[in-house]
Amino acid sequence: MKGGELNAGKLAGAGLTLGLLLCNLSYADAAVSFGHVVQIEQLSFHPDAVSVPGDRFAVLVVQNREDAPIQHEVTSPQLFESGTLIQVQGTGRIEYSGRRVSRIVLDPGEEVVIWFYAEKGKTYQFQCNLNGHAMLGTVRAS
Repeated sequence: MKGGELNAGKLAGAGLTLGLLLCNLSYADAAVSFGHVVQIEQLSFHPDAVSVPGDRFAVLVVQNREDAPIQHEVTSPQLFESGTLIQVQGTGRIEYSGRRVSRIVLDPGEEVVIWFYAEKGKTYQFQCNLNGHAMLGTVRAS
């Protein structure tokens, strides 16, 4: 067996193991195991800055926990760029521009899970500008 075939087999096995593990976890459980949960409350991200290990896969869960019927969006040119974003799932509405995720809209009680590759030394900003909210959050890969 050639080295490339062995590496491809290892990657496929690791991906399958991670997929099976994530399928058996709720969104919040996946974030606790592999990343961070950011809650939206009182027109702010809490916490508004998180750190993840660099050069690894990371998970960010964003939950709209507003008491009032306030809709929020999650946009991020850095997180949603090709080569960084792996997958987005959740109860919110995922919108696309072509094949690329452009934004995620969350009603109260909804959440989204963003799987991405966190490049060491890079900072990823995410925001909500819906209805003039001007909310900003940051993920730093260290």
